[in-house]
Amino acid sequence: MSVDLHLHTLISDGLVTPRELVRRAASEGHRAIALSDHDTTQGLAEAAQAASEFANAPQLIPAIELTVQVPGQGSVHVLGYGIDPAGEELQAAAAENRAGKRERMHAILAGLRERERIEIDYDDLAAGRGEDAYVGRHHAAAILVRRGIVKTRQKAFRRYLKDAKVPEPQVIDAARGIAAIQAAGGVAVLAHPTPHDLKRHLKPLQRAGLDGIEVFRPRGAAHHRDRVARLAERDGLLVTGGSDWHGHYPDPPFGHWSAPERILEPLLAAIRARGGREALSGS
Repeated sequence: MSVDLHLHTLISDGLVTPRELVRRAASEGHRAIALSDHDTTQGLAEAAQAASEFANAPQLIPAIELTVQVPGQGSVHVLGYGIDPAGEELQAAAAENRAGKRERMHAILAGLRERERIEIDYDDLAAGRGEDAYVGRHHAAAILVRRGIVKTRQKAFRRYLKDAKVPEPQVIDAARGIAAIQAAGGVAVLAHPTPHDLKRHLKPLQRAGLDGIEVFRPRGAAHHRDRVARLAERDGLLVTGGSDWHGHYPDPPFGHWSAPERILEPLLAAIRARGGREALSGS
């Protein structure tokens, strides 16, 4: 039985719909998944409805991935598990992030136009998804690939969209993001920690109330994973794991990776202790 606690859909910057994600998880025999779109919970209702319809549907843990600013240190991503999707503080924080990222995207497009003579219309990125839609760099990368300017999204990021070439998004600070997740009954977990995150970001996040850290991932060196696991044990942090699957090349086919099943029950116990939601199901 498979467990994957970090998955995205086209509601943020993934490839498939929430319904399709649940269908694939059911067909692959997943025990539990977490739909953790960037800065939005909009896809959770569709996923919950699908979970109530498909035979052998996995346990669907409601989640979100918030970008937060560590004061003076840059931004990181924090996963919120077991959230009430309608939590007012969480929705306000997520909406502020989406607005900040839209503003950054306008600046990115202006830079591409001025420096590279590449003209991309913002409406092409939003693709009719509404004024409040999440829009991120993956959407720009997709257009660069479709136009034949680059061959892959990875090359789009390296050539045009990497952190050093784009402005930082104006997002909420870490303390507010963690508090918003916890106010919605959720458990706050540092996503895909890098060595820099461990050195610069982990302690400030812990002071802000961080509950856990993502240890198990399909990519990355084993020695780094082991280091993160040791830090989690030392500091009493919850351990989670997920593929961060979006469905874009070079992501492997869905279901080809799983986190250890043993991480699930401690996470669910932490969600219960906070009064959060262990699972969503449709009406």
